[in-house]
Amino acid sequence: MGNLRPLRRHAARLIAIAALGFATEAHADQVVVLDQTWTHSPDLPDSHFRVEPQAGTPQDWTSPVDYTGGSVWVYLEVQTKPTAQETKFQVCFEATPTYACTYQSPTYTEIGTYEWETPFDGFWSPPGEYVDWTQGVNQIACILKDTMNGKPSADNVGDEVAALYTPTDVRMVVTVVEAGGIYEPPTPTGAGGSSSGGSEGGGADSGGTESSAGSSGGPVGSEGGAGSSDGGGETTAAATTSGGSGSESSGAAMAPSDGDTSGCSCRSDGGTPAPAAALLGLLAWLRRRRRH
Repeated sequence: MGNLRPLRRHAARLIAIAALGFATEAHADQVVVLDQTWTHSPDLPDSHFRVEPQAGTPQDWTSPVDYTGGSVWVYLEVQTKPTAQETKFQVCFEATPTYACTYQSPTYTEIGTYEWETPFDGFWSPPGEYVDWTQGVNQIACILKDTMNGKPSADNVGDEVAALYTPTDVRMVVTVVEAGGIYEPPTPTGAGGSSSGGSEGGGADSGGTESSAGSSGGPVGSEGGAGSSDGGGETTAAATTSGGSGSESSGAAMAPSDGDTSGCSCRSDGGTPAPAAALLGLLAWLRRRRRH
């Protein structure tokens, strides 16, 4: 037994090293900067719902992790919708000294779950203006739009037209993923099932939630309305949509930008985290030593 004590001390040190390595490799590839559920009402000025980034959002988006080489994923649950009017959403980061906007969502006409990805180098900002990401983000604007890049709030289009789009209950999660990181979608509202909370208004279809992926082509239209924090050069992103029993995504949309998985050291080739595999091997070796 005496000569086992140094071995146990050595094993304890190895376990501590393995645990530290596991914690390092488990470094988060992403940060959730917004997770909000709200009623997008017709009286929201210029169809903008604004909120401060949630706790844990980096003050500097370039250090110690440089997220600006990565992408932003928007997860949208449309829980109620007054009609089947074609609708879009877009997210803009109101920062310093200007703002930057993601691609617009695919056009949707029914309740369901929609996701889309925008690389940082695909953001739209006013011509000649650039966000200083070292100063983080002040507010996040969630903007409901029509298919012509207009913002159909009552103050812009009147009550009758606004009623085609709003009120609508939505949940939105905005996730920033570093370069080479793997996007992990949020847990859907309601015990992991389909996110169809609330009753649906007349005209909007219920049930399945498949939609056509949006085009990834050119501009979507001119800027809609004064005072807007979004511009006219955005593209519409291809997206994933949920099925009837939960959130399901196509492989192409769920992969990192350009399919690049380099830089992710989360797993070894065999699928088991490398430090965990080393730890399991060490424990098996100790058991064999005890038998002898």
